[in-house]
Amino acid sequence: MARLKLGSGRAAVAPYAVTIFLSAFLVFQVQPIIAKFILPWFGGGSAVWTATQLFFQIALLGGYAYAHLVSSRLSPKRQGGVHLILLITALAVLPIIPDKTWQPDSDVDPTLRIVALLAVTVGAPYLLLSTTGPLVQQWFAREHPGRNPYVLYALSNAGSLIGLLAYPLVVERFVGLTGQAWTWSVGYAIFAALCGYLAWRSRTTAPAPIEATDTPDAGAQPVGIANVALWAALPACAVVLLLAVTTQITQDVAAMPLLWVLPLSIYLFTFILCFSGDRWYEPQTYGIGLAIALGMGWWVLDNVIIAIAVQIAIYSFLLFFGCMALHGELTRVRPAARHLTAYYLLISTGGALGGVFVALIAPRVFDGYWEYHVALIGAGALAVIARGLDEWRRRKVGRRTSLDLVPSVPGLRAAVGVASIVGVLVLSFALWRQVESRYRGIEVMGRNFYGSVRIYQAFIGDPQLQQRVMEHGRILHGFQFVSPERRAARTGYYGRLSGAGLAINERRATLDRPMRIGVLGLGAGMLAAYGQQGDTVDIYEINPMVLDLAESPFTYLADARARGANVEVYIGDGRLVLEQQLEAGSKQFDVLLLDAFSSDSVPVHLLTEQAFDIYQRHMAPGGVIAANISNRHVDLRPVLRGVGAKKGLEVAWVQGYPDSFEGYFQTDWVLLGDRAFLDRTQIAAATGQWNEKKPILWTDDRSNLFSILRFR
Repeated sequence: MARLKLGSGRAAVAPYAVTIFLSAFLVFQVQPIIAKFILPWFGGGSAVWTATQLFFQIALLGGYAYAHLVSSRLSPKRQGGVHLILLITALAVLPIIPDKTWQPDSDVDPTLRIVALLAVTVGAPYLLLSTTGPLVQQWFAREHPGRNPYVLYALSNAGSLIGLLAYPLVVERFVGLTGQAWTWSVGYAIFAALCGYLAWRSRTTAPAPIEATDTPDAGAQPVGIANVALWAALPACAVVLLLAVTTQITQDVAAMPLLWVLPLSIYLFTFILCFSGDRWYEPQTYGIGLAIALGMGWWVLDNVIIAIAVQIAIYSFLLFFGCMALHGELTRVRPAARHLTAYYLLISTGGALGGVFVALIAPRVFDGYWEYHVALIGAGALAVIARGLDEWRRRKVGRRTSLDLVPSVPGLRAAVGVASIVGVLVLSFALWRQVESRYRGIEVMGRNFYGSVRIYQAFIGDPQLQQRVMEHGRILHGFQFVSPERRAARTGYYGRLSGAGLAINERRATLDRPMRIGVLGLGAGMLAAYGQQGDTVDIYEINPMVLDLAESPFTYLADARARGANVEVYIGDGRLVLEQQLEAGSKQFDVLLLDAFSSDSVPVHLLTEQAFDIYQRHMAPGGVIAANISNRHVDLRPVLRGVGAKKGLEVAWVQGYPDSFEGYFQTDWVLLGDRAFLDRTQIAAATGQWNEKKPILWTDDRSNLFSILRFR
């Protein structure tokens, strides 16, 4: 592609460049802003980000469809008038702060509720922002015939990338969430003024002959069925790969802006490179890189104990080469400029279809996170198909192909093609075997909005150690010994000398009445093993499927009830349900156990100052809050020290050590209560020394996980 030459027309071109850049910047700032607003409402998991991405892909499709229709059906004068009216109308929804009436009020899958919420809150301005690229490029091509509008698309993606990176590095660190929403709204108003100026200006631009708007481009391809299919299939696979990789990263750490932004930034960076000119995408080089990346993407699935930094690096490598191959082939089937709105419309259609597949179809068709496997196979297969079609098409018209770089050894070109096909088949077989291994010994496996859960038995044949295990994603969420004499054992993260065991037992020793225990996070129901005659145990669990499994085949809840404990499980986000229950009065918990942070996605909203306001209002005098922070990837001790200091609570870090026979895990708990309780002999003996990290206070308006990530 030719470069965009500003030259003497710099002043005339500048409004187009600034408008496109600002629109793209705002498009990718609004995504983490609005997602962070609603994340606490829907459980704080990675599925919330997937649902928001579904909305934005659909809205992008709507924007591109609008751009295509108005540019092909309306005169320049009417185009400008219609667009100007819509820009002004969209100002009515500002500022983009979601209404709390959208918070969930049932346990049904909230995906469509999230889409509707976003449509009401940011739908109108986002749709108009998303039309800017194709529509303004069309206006530019009409006003400046002969100049290449495709490079403005690269400028758009540069604005998107800067907008994304600026969020975790600058915006999130220095501006509160409400301030972010207001700042973005002001930015949209400025954009509306700039775009309105171009819309008005386009009304007076004489339409050029349609051929005159085409930029001489040796790479432009004719519009055919195969090419049109690739316009949708290639971006669809790229979006599936993006969302699947993002889920793989965030389900083991947290659905946090940094870990959303990194994959999305890589995805956009590949767009920038590929649409900046043919020199950036060399099929042979990226084909080799893709083959290596796909192999690493398969390998990392069975190596979850490696450091999070290494996992992120591997997933990033995979995403970069996968998207470079898919987007690179997408640019090699680009049409002449007069078809650019149709081309972009099909690209956005593919993106929307990819989002629909991951957010709506996969959770209902798959009982595990198998869309990642589909993405790997799809990326390899589509790259081979697109490369083969491009080689055939270019050779047919006598153009140089990527295989012209291969030495002229008889049969080598055919061997390259055969090897590519065999490689995809081998990858497919390896991934199929990996999926098959996940089903071995499975008693139950299911999936919903909140994740994939499977139940299986371990140590089969050993009557003392045989266990029934619950896994959520790739993380163990509880187990129970199968033998009747051991099934009530207090084990795992909750052994007698763990922070949970010490908090409950030592608190019970100070009382002359039954205990009132609260638990955020059900798992297999293991903490119910502490329920005794007359105790009240209130458990809060967001995932209704987990409750079904904890009731059967696990028996912790039933056994506690049989001992005379009053065990009640409330479905919904623990913080939201506790806040609603305050209307009926305090629960007066003697011990409140926060068991939602051990290894998989960390719900940040459960650790803020405002969350602890709610917890404290539910505590009995002298009550203790205990948080399970046994986590491979984040160190939550500074956060709990910060909120403890803010709320006037003494804080102790209690370590527990593994015992393979008893089933004890290595554990880290933080206890928050009064000094007299934490100085009790058993607790003081298990208390560890704090590290040198300064306390960190999280609020609903400000929180950032980056500073507490464990990269080793």
